[in-house]
Amino acid sequence: MRSLAILLLVGIALLVIMGITISYAQSVNSSISVNGSVNATSLIASYYVHLIMAEHWVEALNASGINSTAVIELINEAVSYANAGNYLEAIVTLNSAINLAAQLMAGGHVNSTQTVINNYASFTSALNNTIINNLLSNETIANFTLRVLTALGKGGNTTYLLNMSIGILSNEEKHLHLYVPPNALLGLNTAINVLNTTYNELMSAGYNSTIRQLTIIKTEIITISLLTPPSARTHTLLQVVMPYITPLGENVSGALSQLSTLLNTTIPMPQQLSQCMGEINETLTPLLNGSLSGPEVYVETNEFVNNYITCLGWIRVFINETNATQTVITRFINITRELNSAGLSNLTPYLLNQYLQCRSELVNAFSSGNVTLIGQVLSKCETRIHNYERETYYAVWAMNSTRNYLSYINYTIWNLAKQHGIVGTVPMLCYVKLNSSIVGNITSILKAMLNGTITPMEAQALINEYLNSIINSTPSLIAGCLGIAPTPPHTYIPMINSTITMPSTSGKLSISANGNAELIINITNPTQENLYISGFSIGELTCTFSSNIEVLANSQGTLELGLTASNGVITGVSSLSGSGSVVIPQGTTVNCIGRSIITYIPTLSGRLYLSNGLWIPFFIVINGGTNAISGYGWW
Repeated sequence: MRSLAILLLVGIALLVIMGITISYAQSVNSSISVNGSVNATSLIASYYVHLIMAEHWVEALNASGINSTAVIELINEAVSYANAGNYLEAIVTLNSAINLAAQLMAGGHVNSTQTVINNYASFTSALNNTIINNLLSNETIANFTLRVLTALGKGGNTTYLLNMSIGILSNEEKHLHLYVPPNALLGLNTAINVLNTTYNELMSAGYNSTIRQLTIIKTEIITISLLTPPSARTHTLLQVVMPYITPLGENVSGALSQLSTLLNTTIPMPQQLSQCMGEINETLTPLLNGSLSGPEVYVETNEFVNNYITCLGWIRVFINETNATQTVITRFINITRELNSAGLSNLTPYLLNQYLQCRSELVNAFSSGNVTLIGQVLSKCETRIHNYERETYYAVWAMNSTRNYLSYINYTIWNLAKQHGIVGTVPMLCYVKLNSSIVGNITSILKAMLNGTITPMEAQALINEYLNSIINSTPSLIAGCLGIAPTPPHTYIPMINSTITMPSTSGKLSISANGNAELIINITNPTQENLYISGFSIGELTCTFSSNIEVLANSQGTLELGLTASNGVITGVSSLSGSGSVVIPQGTTVNCIGRSIITYIPTLSGRLYLSNGLWIPFFIVINGGTNAISGYGWW
């Protein structure tokens, strides 16, 4: 009769545990059903708790010799709902599975009781042992704990999942401790302590996802090492840790392959990475093969996690340096392309020398495996490429400005040739001669800048000085080249389709140290008719006058405009005045669209628009000291 009493008490204990978990699950489901605003995270967390409980019931049914097929079918149906994103329906189905399991277990106990009445002496002992051994099996407890940790790793609600799981295990311990020896509860108490520790560490981690993930990994390793049978420990432990260890080697291999391609050589494995990967394997081996005590498991696990963190840090640094190397090389290539597209391929050898020097230094640094040295070399190369980017950008601007001036030279040569009846190859040869001389002088200055003979500031000053000098001597240069008498001081630029002396203009843009700008346009009108100016443009800025400005016949004058400038950008006109034969109607205003960026190039092109639809091109000399210009340029 004593055995029968124990059986009934154990059965009651099981029913109490089952009733508690079912009631809790039903209350959760009820709250979800009533409150339609429960967020997705809560539903997912609730789903995982219900799934863990349902699977736990299946284990209990199987261990008690009760057919669990119907319960498993309901669980599979719930999983299908969850995979489709319908977590609410999945929870309802899992509740049904848990209720069915409880009914099957209760029915099994009733049938068992009837059997015991007939033959209780042998059966009670076997049934008690089966039920208790199943509930207190370290492997069963480990599987339950690992399922909880897997759910946590998928982003479940930490507090909800852990409190529920600890509650389940604590209820088992509460109802069984009266019927089993103390040592039978060691596995159960170990799992409760592990989950409690995990809860505290996850709460301390807050929203730091990396620390949370590492905490879960550590708990999984401890659970497997303490509770899983030796026969299954190696396989289970590798299933947990290999998804974290394998990517380390793959990431290093990928970075080494990328580096070898970028630097056109074979880069060896850095020493720090080889060392940390070896230390990971060293600390993992005792956990896989050894029969460790509880304290030893905790020590080895912490050592493994620390080595993993160290190695992960080194790999991240190495990958970042690999990506930075690719960026540096790409920037070198882009500068070369920029120079080639601007017709400055003769400047690329200087850039190629710097690229080869950086590449050689990077190969040596990566081959040494010294992460600190790699970082230092990368920093030097990045500084070099940054300077070359600025210098290249300036070189392109300076050459484009020169080409604008050469277009003006070409236009003037041919028109003067027509006026003086010069035909044949003389105008063309004249242009080729001047073009070769001017481009050669500008290029020589840019080469000196790129090879480090002169500083960028010195190059700017030399180019500015040279272009200003040749612009002022343009008439005499062209006249000498064509073999004609020099033109008057003012440069006459004929309008399109004109073969007689026509109006001409020249411009000067002055920039002060405080950023203010003034544009002076000198206008010469040698015709017998007055000119009527409707507007002007410089760069991408186009302005129109509300009333036409008049330039008297057979005269010259000056149009003076104060420009609105901010942060190196001209956006409009702040003042307007005229002198000489330029007549500005009272109340004339200026309306502008677009903008013109003030870069440190010594010249700009512009147009003066006439009321008859024609326009006069003119060249603008930028006049400003180095200090005044530096705020708007590259240095």
